[in-house]
Amino acid sequence: MTRKSHLDLPGTPARILVTATATETVVAVAAELDLRSTGRLQERITGELALRPRGLIVDLTRVTFCSAGGVGVLTDAARIAAAANIAFLVVACHRAVLRPLRVLGLESELAMADSLAEALERVTAAHQLALEVG
Repeated sequence: MTRKSHLDLPGTPARILVTATATETVVAVAAELDLRSTGRLQERITGELALRPRGLIVDLTRVTFCSAGGVGVLTDAARIAAAANIAFLVVACHRAVLRPLRVLGLESELAMADSLAEALERVTAAHQLALEVG
């Protein structure tokens, strides 16, 4: 028998946890990314981008629902990060997030990773390339 966390229950508002190092920031979201939480997520991401990390990773591996507003927050953040030359990646591996992104054709607009480890490696690689180029 599998034991479910309270974060797996329908209707649970998102929890947002920010972990920052000297070089990259991870914004991890758990539960439902809906109208109740998209504003908070946007504020957190905007605040973190203002600190200009070399990379910002949004970890959605524990998201059980992603609204159109949540997708909008991600695309806005990707645009702002690109303008500021900050690597921006979305970590997603579940249908709750991947399906809306696929339906809207946003997989090509958002840099995606299957795991946090992969995203961290890609941010490091992007930073190394930027150092080599110039």
